[in-house]
Amino acid sequence: MVTDEQVVERLRARDAQTFCALIERLQHPLTGYLHRLVGDREVALDLAQDTFLQVYKEIGKTSGDLSLDAWIYRIATNYGLRYLNRKRLKQFIRLESQEGINESLATAGPEEQAETRILVHQALDRMNPKDAAVLQLHFGNGFNYEEIGQILKVSSEAVRKRVARGVDKFRALYGQAPAADTPAAGAQEPARLGAQFIAPGEVVPKRDGR
Repeated sequence: MVTDEQVVERLRARDAQTFCALIERLQHPLTGYLHRLVGDREVALDLAQDTFLQVYKEIGKTSGDLSLDAWIYRIATNYGLRYLNRKRLKQFIRLESQEGINESLATAGPEEQAETRILVHQALDRMNPKDAAVLQLHFGNGFNYEEIGQILKVSSEAVRKRVARGVDKFRALYGQAPAADTPAAGAQEPARLGAQFIAPGEVVPKRDGR
């Protein structure tokens, strides 16, 4: 089995086959993560492409003990948060109209599932982007606290507290999220949070140490 260290060394050597294999392995989960973070699949595809380009450019500057996936998700998270900050600034100064909920949420699966996904997306959209990103990394992509700490450059204890705070905030906002013709929306139990972060047909890869 090829280790992370071997993969990193091959990437540093500009091995095209290794880089293509990396993209094939991570493109779907990474795009799914960015889609949930920014709420627009086309933007997510662009940000994922930017992420892989940055990986190709910067891999030679990394240290030997690099945690490859965590580093890549850190780059993707930074791109996603920068996009959200620019988008919210434009909305604030009225240069861009407010975008609605992504249509794919409303057409993905049975009606109740679609309504739940809309409520989840609305709640996340009202959260601090960093808190929303932590919840998505943990529940949606299966990263543990230590790995998220590597992605965000904070301690695992800080991540644990942020996840706990984020879940509380999510629960409060989920109960308030408006959804037309959705009976007792606030009464729906958001405890099974992870399932709601996974887009239809998306498989979250199993990760060690869970």
